[in-house]
Amino acid sequence: MSASERKPVLIAMAGLPASGKSALARELHKVIGGVLLDKDQVRKFLFQAHVDYSRQQNDLCVDIMFSAAAYLLAKPAPPPVIVDGRTFSRRYQIEALKNMANGLPCRLAIVECICSEKTAEARLRSDSDKHPAKDRDYAMYQASKAAAELIEEPTCVVDTDNQTLAQCVDQVLAYLEV
Repeated sequence: MSASERKPVLIAMAGLPASGKSALARELHKVIGGVLLDKDQVRKFLFQAHVDYSRQQNDLCVDIMFSAAAYLLAKPAPPPVIVDGRTFSRRYQIEALKNMANGLPCRLAIVECICSEKTAEARLRSDSDKHPAKDRDYAMYQASKAAAELIEEPTCVVDTDNQTLAQCVDQVLAYLEV
């Protein structure tokens, strides 16, 4: 199938906090273009001083991102859309993603980033004062890991421990057949 015959793509970045989702999403965005929808930025813009990191606030931000993605992907000549900032580690999160994508003329590509717990802990420590999500710490990582459910859908699993960022991008591009 040629590039012009392929459906547009919705890329969902999945994985635990500090697994490398956002770094890979930003780099992938530089390479393929399109639109990067980042939950941390959406939340910061919408709620400003009233950010509370609640499940309700997070779900609302993702719903808004999904609405924007659906709008973009329904347009003539739609751009690639990358959704970042949600772990997609809970069944209800994957179901909401699939329900949104099923109504659109697009391919859904789930990119699951993984890394060792030691790496995640080190990333969380080094990012603590720079990351926009101020609730992002090792305790939150452990809670997310404990609550995580297996993603049963086909995914591109990217080990961010054992590859450079460029190699991670190349792996995703090969998965997307770009």
